[in-house]
Amino acid sequence: MIGRQFIAFGFIVVGLVCNGQSTNALMATMNSFLKPHGKNPVHSIQVFISRGDEIFCESVGFSDGMRQQADKDNQFKIASITKTMTAVAILQLQEEGRLSIDDKVSRYLGDIPFVRVNELSFYERISYGESITIKQLLQHSSGIADIFTDATLRFYLNEFLYKKQQWNAEKLMNRYYKYGLNKSAHFAPDSGYFYSDINYFLLGLIIEKCSGVSLAQQFRSRIFKPLNMENTYLEYYEPALGNGKIAHSFMGKMDITKILNTSYDWAGGGVVSTTTDLARFLQGLFTGKLFSNELTLRKMTTTLPHKLKSGDIKYYGLGISQMDFNGDIYFGHAGFWGSLVAYCPSQNITFCGNVNQVKPGFNTKNFIETLIRNFMDI
Repeated sequence: MIGRQFIAFGFIVVGLVCNGQSTNALMATMNSFLKPHGKNPVHSIQVFISRGDEIFCESVGFSDGMRQQADKDNQFKIASITKTMTAVAILQLQEEGRLSIDDKVSRYLGDIPFVRVNELSFYERISYGESITIKQLLQHSSGIADIFTDATLRFYLNEFLYKKQQWNAEKLMNRYYKYGLNKSAHFAPDSGYFYSDINYFLLGLIIEKCSGVSLAQQFRSRIFKPLNMENTYLEYYEPALGNGKIAHSFMGKMDITKILNTSYDWAGGGVVSTTTDLARFLQGLFTGKLFSNELTLRKMTTTLPHKLKSGDIKYYGLGISQMDFNGDIYFGHAGFWGSLVAYCPSQNITFCGNVNQVKPGFNTKNFIETLIRNFMDI
């Protein structure tokens, strides 16, 4: 389930928009990637790209897959882009002296019965739960197994049997133990990379423990409100906010927005937002609006290379990825339901996009690079 120099922040609202001819060319490119039929239909696409005071923000297709015309302000499930927000909150708590990312997780969660820190992670029959640090959770270097990728069939079979069940942190951790995943760690802490949402569930609990309030309240006070993200909220954990124009998420032909309660995403992927609000988030992060010390962002974006089973190299920092588009380095994150955000410091480019299909049937890197190239040619 599927790692966060800029001009005045307010330009998102009042900046210059691409001229009509340029907008038409970019929208034609977006339309060419729509695929309303087949096993994995792509019903709608939303894109925000900016450089300096020039902005392209549009949508194509049908947001509900049928008759509702897509809107550039559609809200959508951002999935694992949420992890960057969770990481920001953790790093802000460190700046405030409430924690250190080098602290052991047990220091904050050791007294929560359902976490069971001493049983949290076994590798080759050795328990490592007591030695895992916050930093290792942020980097996915804890070795902790994942309920979504290590128990995919069992988890989603349960989800489709009980489609409307509401999750919380305790239920998520109970499911982790029910599947025996604590005995299936991928490696000893700090000796590899394995992407696990359990890492971010634990981080969400640490945020709540250190702050004394819910994760939803922390996101709102630390990120959403300061950055004027009016169409953003933690779904299922606070009232739905914003314009209510929802772009549905599809897994194959299944309309997940209609049939499934995705409260299981929580601190690892539970936020709903828009491309414009996500641009506010990225730009706020990279213009020093979220951290009091510029070194914090530098540490967050210091990425390490990890070789994946596919043979690809993944660069991941503290809740943020390093990516390459058209030969330029970007920082951001992707989300399972078809979203991606990326910021390029050297070119001053922000990209935020949403394709409402888990498996769109096209190469998303090529899709993004094509759009960025077209935008740069304006």
